[in-house]
Amino acid sequence: MKKIFLILIFFNILFSNDLDNALKFYDNKNYKKAYEIFNELCEKSNSRACFSLAYMYENAQGVLKDLQKAYKFYDKSCSLGLKQACSNLALLMQDQGFFNEAILVFNKACKLNDTQSCNTVGLFYEKEKDGKLALSFYKKSCALKDPRACYKIGFLYEKGELIKQNLNQALYFYKQSCSFGFGEACYLLGRYNQFEKNDIKTAKRYFGIACDQKHLQACEAYKDLNNKDIKIY
Repeated sequence: MKKIFLILIFFNILFSNDLDNALKFYDNKNYKKAYEIFNELCEKSNSRACFSLAYMYENAQGVLKDLQKAYKFYDKSCSLGLKQACSNLALLMQDQGFFNEAILVFNKACKLNDTQSCNTVGLFYEKEKDGKLALSFYKKSCALKDPRACYKIGFLYEKGELIKQNLNQALYFYKQSCSFGFGEACYLLGRYNQFEKNDIKTAKRYFGIACDQKHLQACEAYKDLNNKDIKIY
């Protein structure tokens, strides 16, 4: 068993070195040489090599543009567990008008922890007025620290149109979104504390955080409170 394990490590290192070489050729626009190595590695089920072949076919880099071959190699890479391949495959299918099929592949990418794909599926169900499913996909993305997904959840709870309205849950997810660096969420928390809670110090703190994220309205609100000489702490 130990011997088999060591052999697997050896081949992983070998494939890694070959892939690095191929990527160097690719970066130097030596697409012919890069293609040869990518193709050889893809035949040995290297997901990143298959992804690279697909990308080259999709964007006509060293080969003629061929979306069918791009589809083929993205599909193989996706089946090998590379989330970027699943996402690109879904986008390719979407661009060609296969929307329902694309959603299934976005779902697979989401299961591989691709936050943008989770958000895409969440938005699909939101448009379909299925708040429960939309919420589940946004929550998956939020758990992966995607600030916009957390914000979306807060928005759904605040509005209460597709799911049961819950202000406490809305504030919880807005706070998460803010902590992950989304200025709009911080700004909304500032406005809530200023106008609903009359907690000016907390409002100023949130406006300051949002302003640091280049949120112009938050900067104006922070400046206004600062002119009133309100201390944060």
